[in-house]
Amino acid sequence: MAHSYYVQYGIPIVDIFWQFQEERLSGAAATVRALEKCIELTIDYTRERKAFGQPLLNNQYIHFKLAELQTEVEAFRALLYRTADLYVAGENVTKLASMCKLKGGRLARQVTDSCLQFWGGMGYTNEVLVSRFFRDLRLMSIGGGADEVMLGVICKMMDILPVPPKKIK
Repeated sequence: MAHSYYVQYGIPIVDIFWQFQEERLSGAAATVRALEKCIELTIDYTRERKAFGQPLLNNQYIHFKLAELQTEVEAFRALLYRTADLYVAGENVTKLASMCKLKGGRLARQVTDSCLQFWGGMGYTNEVLVSRFFRDLRLMSIGGGADEVMLGVICKMMDILPVPPKKIK
């Protein structure tokens, strides 16, 4: 039914698929800032929250983990910027846009889960933005094509999908 609508109005199916790349890139771009904000809020909280007479942020595991998460966000941003530059130049970015969406969704789960852990029970309340990030950024791995769909697209673009066996007649 949808296909006939597009054919009726002369919209090439290729144009429809091209819009998927824009959706994936816009989702990835929105995710970058949310992840940064999640880390910033967690730094502020762990700097103020004290345990055993000192800020939580003084714990080596916590500040190393936050540095590691920020590094991952910066690497994700670099992938996103490269993909956006190629898209603006008119290149086919199907593989890279799918990689952005996949990496963004998985990184969203990693960052929000790690940050929420540092907030303890307080992080589980609706008043804390990190809790809402934990809930809402999960959509990045679901909406606009699940992680498994992105992996399939990436594999196809890499030409590494298994070839089905030929049927013998």
